[in-house]
Amino acid sequence: MTPSIGLRHHDDPRRLRRLLSAVLAVVLASTLAAVLRPAPAAAAPGNLILNGSFDNGSTAPWWTRLAATSTTVDAGQLRIRTAGPATKPTWDDLVGHFEFGVTAGQPYRLQFDASADVNRSLRVSVSRVNTPFTSAVDQTVALTSTMRRFTFDFVSPFGDPQAVLLFHLGAHAASTVRLDDISLTPLAVDPATDPILYWNGILIDTYKALDLPPTASSREAAILHAAMHDAAVSVTGVGNPYRVRVPVSYPGTLDNVVAPSLHAAIDRAAHDVLTALYGGQGRSYSQALADAVARRPSGVNAAEAARGDTVGAAAAAANLQARANDGSGNNTPYQLDGVPGSWRPTNGKAAVGPNWGLVTPFALTSGRQFRPGLPAGATGYADLLGKQEYHNQVQEVRDYGGTASALRTPEQTQIAFFWANDLAGTYKPPGQLFTHTRIVAEQRQLGILANARLFGLVALALADAAIAAWDAKYRTPIDLWRPVSAIEALHGPGWQPLSQDRNGVPYTPPFPAYISGHATFAGAWAAVMKGFFGTNAIGFDATTDDPNAVGVVRHMSGFDQAAQENALSRIYLGVHYRFDADAGLATGASVGAYVYANRLRP
Repeated sequence: MTPSIGLRHHDDPRRLRRLLSAVLAVVLASTLAAVLRPAPAAAAPGNLILNGSFDNGSTAPWWTRLAATSTTVDAGQLRIRTAGPATKPTWDDLVGHFEFGVTAGQPYRLQFDASADVNRSLRVSVSRVNTPFTSAVDQTVALTSTMRRFTFDFVSPFGDPQAVLLFHLGAHAASTVRLDDISLTPLAVDPATDPILYWNGILIDTYKALDLPPTASSREAAILHAAMHDAAVSVTGVGNPYRVRVPVSYPGTLDNVVAPSLHAAIDRAAHDVLTALYGGQGRSYSQALADAVARRPSGVNAAEAARGDTVGAAAAAANLQARANDGSGNNTPYQLDGVPGSWRPTNGKAAVGPNWGLVTPFALTSGRQFRPGLPAGATGYADLLGKQEYHNQVQEVRDYGGTASALRTPEQTQIAFFWANDLAGTYKPPGQLFTHTRIVAEQRQLGILANARLFGLVALALADAAIAAWDAKYRTPIDLWRPVSAIEALHGPGWQPLSQDRNGVPYTPPFPAYISGHATFAGAWAAVMKGFFGTNAIGFDATTDDPNAVGVVRHMSGFDQAAQENALSRIYLGVHYRFDADAGLATGASVGAYVYANRLRP
């Protein structure tokens, strides 16, 4: 029989901690004293549980709580004769296994065979050794005389280097329980069960359904991912929150202490943010939430889900409230400068986002923090239009970016459309960069916590990149006209950009040229990705949603190549000059590096 420890349920936490420490000491002592007994079987590869098969006839390192509870090995199974109803039924009568570690956010699979000589229930948990005595998985199964296999998949909401696996035997008349083939193994990351990836996909579906400008869509993505990140940090205690670390208390008796479900917290945060942002536009996320619940690991019980809901709702509310008066609703009309070189409507569309540079940033001190100098170092419109550099760049766009260009190569044409994604029904530039983030995250097999941080950083950087780019577009002395306007002024009408809508009609985005929003987004994204992974040299196959590049996949050798292609594509499309692209990349790189250095630190 294994040693029995005087662990009393409902003692004060300090006493419980001392007693659990005593359990560890006794387990260690009993292990040292067992030199004359058969050594316990080694854990199977990946299995955290020692001697879960009992094939060597030993009960070590398994221990019991009560002296009246006996354990023996019979026919290669652990045979437990219980003591009968206990005063404290969940903690008085236990069989357990100490001294293994679990990692926050890591998926696991708990499996065991069990039967009993009478029909009865058996509660099983993987818990912290020390306060708060919360469980990563806590489930009850029904035993019969037939040995059956039980499997629970779960994601640990906490990390603990000294976790404990407990089989709770109290609250029943004396009986004989048999256990065999007990295993607890880390699982490979499954993108299909990652709530961060799931809700980012729901966001991208929303982008496609609603014709949102990149300004608003990037802001809303940042709120969503910040809330999901804060929910994950609050549940696991790992990392630093963006806006709020929701307090996670453990009220009630130890019988009722459960950890909030990590999945439930993230799901509720995402659902509440998306509903608040898009519910008024006819979007419902009830079915998305139901589908998310169906994807959760089987080890999440109702109590854990309910506590996770509470945490997620609080994270969503805090992040939504923080952006309630951020200036994004400023609809002050744009006043045209009305001089040569200044922006004027193209395609008959009014200016989009003229006040966006004044929106409160998510990480930057202001939209002008990394404001670039004026194009070609000009001091104003007249000075710019008199510079040879300006004329050279106009000619470059005329040569390479027109519908009838004889100089643009087939690959440059492919690059142009591949990075466009400007049209309604596409996921727009932020959506493409989120999709590429996902491709790399799945390739690198990131877990939930890593994805929460990575997507949070990308989202914050893209949101601030939009603010910085729109500051440069509208808040500086030159609100630069688009190439189609410049070329018409220099060469007369007739030239049209390669950029086009779904009907093949030439199309130019309705806001000033300098600096390129695409390039600024790309620079910010690349800076975050390089910071997060510690290198630029991660190759990946990039995809697109543009209707003029259906099915095109381009292999990127690294994040910088992707950003450079993205920026250059605007020249080949005929909607931007080279200084738009260069200044956009530089501004975005500064934004991304700043966000990475100052937010969501591990």
